[in-house]
Amino acid sequence: MKSADFDIIDGQIHQPAPPTPVDESWDDAAKLLVNVEIAREAMDAVGVDAALVVAAMPYIDACVARYPERFIGVETFAATGAELGAAVERARGDARLAAGRLLVTDFRTLELSGGFAGGGMDAGFEVAEKVGLPLFLSTHGRSAAMRPVIERHPDLSIVIDHVGLAQHPVSPPRDDVWEHIDDLIALAEYPNVHVKLCGLPLLSSEAYPFADVWPNLQRVIAAFGADRLLWASDYTRLRMAKAGGPSRNRGCLYSETRDMLLHSNELDRDAKAAIFGGTVKRLLGWSPTAA
Repeated sequence: MKSADFDIIDGQIHQPAPPTPVDESWDDAAKLLVNVEIAREAMDAVGVDAALVVAAMPYIDACVARYPERFIGVETFAATGAELGAAVERARGDARLAAGRLLVTDFRTLELSGGFAGGGMDAGFEVAEKVGLPLFLSTHGRSAAMRPVIERHPDLSIVIDHVGLAQHPVSPPRDDVWEHIDDLIALAEYPNVHVKLCGLPLLSSEAYPFADVWPNLQRVIAAFGADRLLWASDYTRLRMAKAGGPSRNRGCLYSETRDMLLHSNELDRDAKAAIFGGTVKRLLGWSPTAA
């Protein structure tokens, strides 16, 4: 039974590799297949219809090959300069991929990456705009630095990852986890900028349903509108993180990051339909048949 009368598409999952190999005698293809099934089972368990796979290409390939109606890839580009431009152009013609991703900020230090600061990513932005490949940008609190790129490339579809904020457990802890939210909201004036609502429970100091995120989240919704927002779980990171509120010896649950929005009275049905799937389908031109 579907969880809602609209599609629920997870805008970001990574490879959910088990802590230890399932069986050392298995070859790499078998191990990848196990990880595909782990992701599929997790999605089935919480009522997620489809997902964008943000991972290495072998795992993307395994997911799309086994469940083309439920998975599509987002490639993270490591190249710079002309090589990056060529990689972006190749990705646009790859049926396994719907978008690309650039790590414009080092998540460990929260400094702009050398590739971005030195202009090494410029060719990627230029080619992506030319061929029509949407780009996800991991800014980790440095959203303001994206303004020159956005202004140079008004026809490039951009998605700011993780609500534009640095989030634990991968980034250093912050005294104020929302300290750079104004920088993100300032980008709402550009119609080609979208925001991924990812890792929301980790911006809360409370337990589920994480009610303390709503004052700032409503500011983001009001600025961008639901049609420029997309939900993502990033559940493989959430399961590593201690949840806020009463002491619990586990991380945040996959279901919690979905249900805090799906079952909230803060959003009407149409806004939920956009955030949970409508934006992804329109922005990426992808309609998973499973949904």
